[in-house]
Parts: sequence; structure tokens; C-alpha cells
Amino acid sequence: MADSSNIKEKEEKLANAKIEKDKGNEYFKAGDISNALRQYYISLLNLNGLENDKSFAIFRKEQEEEPKKDPLHEDITKTTSVILSNMAACHIKKEKWNKAIERADEALKKDPENTKALFRRAQALIKDGNTTKAREDLTKLTAKNPDDGAIKREWQSLKAKEKEQERKQRKELAGMFDRMKREDEKEERSKKQQSIKKVEQEQKISEIKDDEPKISEIRDDEPKISEIRDDEPKISEIKDDEPKISEIRDDEPKISEIKDE
Repeated sequence: MADSSNIKEKEEKLANAKIEKDKGNEYFKAGDISNALRQYYISLLNLNGLENDKSFAIFRKEQEEEPKKDPLHEDITKTTSVILSNMAACHIKKEKWNKAIERADEALKKDPENTKALFRRAQALIKDGNTTKAREDLTKLTAKNPDDGAIKREWQSLKAKEKEQERKQRKELAGMFDRMKREDEKEERSKKQQSIKKVEQEQKISEIKDDEPKISEIRDDEPKISEIRDDEPKISEIKDDEPKISEIRDDEPKISEIKDE
């Protein structure tokens, strides 16, 4: 048989854990969430290590006909699950959704039939925006308690959260489309400005080219060789201006005329 003194010690620890848990419940009802959490933590410390104690394994071995019926072990497991679920409720009050989900997860690992832990996890999931998992939890709860008013209220909260998320998504999409539209318009304006600058640059280049004299015009301004030659007196003209020998001789007095004087 298992050591009766060891079993008695565990029973005492379990009893103390329940006392601390009840104190935590009183704090919770009074709205003192911080002290409630502290008491629940103290309660868990009393249960620490009891589930994995070797004496339970010995007890189960001795009761081979019904190995799963270990009342003390089951009581410790369920009490641990309840305390963790209550801690989840405290974190919900503090609006610490992630911690509430973690504690509820731990409670459900200890006792999958803990409907309060499942309910509190659903509450925290809704607040945290995880509507898909919250819907799964509420569906399980509704299957077990179809007429529960608290569960129905959480369904309403879930639907309201889903609508809020849809509105937010539509708003974000509208904002995204507006940003894309503004970016497209900005890009279009930039392209137009670049096109205008390009045209202006091309016009300036063409104006500069128009102001430069063409090669043909430069050549037209220069006197042609033929014109230069036309201005010079021709050799024949120079010769015509000179007196002929015969004309010179006619102007000179003849010898006969000199003698007569």
C-alpha cells in the first residue's frame, strides 16, 4: 500500500490550496483583481509537484482493476484547472488577452471538460480579434449548453467583432486604393512635366540653330572673285588712257613751223 502519511500530506496541501483559491474568489468578487491573482498563485504553489508524485503511480499500480480512479489525483488536477481558469478571468478583467488565453489553455490541458476555461478563452479570443478560434470555442460551448444566456451574449460579441473587422478591412482597402490612385496621379504629373521640359529643351535647341547664319549666307556676303576682277581696270582700258605716239607727235611743233617763227 502507498504511504498513508504521504497521502495525508497531499490531502492537506490540496485543502490549503482550496482555501487560498476561495480567498482569491472573494477578492475577485470584490473587484480586487491584483489580490485575487496573488491568492490564486499561492494556491497553485500548494499544488506544485503533487500531480507527478510517485505515490500516485504506486496507488494506481495497486488499484490495477480500476487504475484511472485515483480520487486524490483527479481532485488535484481539477482544482489546478479551476485555479488556472480563475486566473484567466483575472487577466480578462485587466484586459491582458494573451495572458488570459495562455492560462485558459493550461486549464484545458489539465481538464478538457472545464467549460468555464473554454468560455473564458473564447472571451479573450474575441477581444484579441481571433474570431476564427473564438467561433470554434463558442460552437463547442453551444453544443453542451444551447440555452446558456452568457454564451449567447458572446455570440453577439463575436458577430459585432467580425463586423468591426470587416469595416476596418474595407477602410484599409479604400485607403490603399486612394494611396495607389494618388501615386499614379503623381507619376502621371511627373511624366507630363518631363515631357514638357523635353519639348521646351528641343524648342530652345531649334531656336539656337535658327539664329546661326547658314554657310550659304556667309558665302553670299563675301565678294565673288569675278566681282573683284570686274572692279579692277582692264589692261586694255589702261592702254587706251595712255596717249598714242602719233598723238604726241602731232602736238609737237614741226621743224618747218619753228623755222618760220
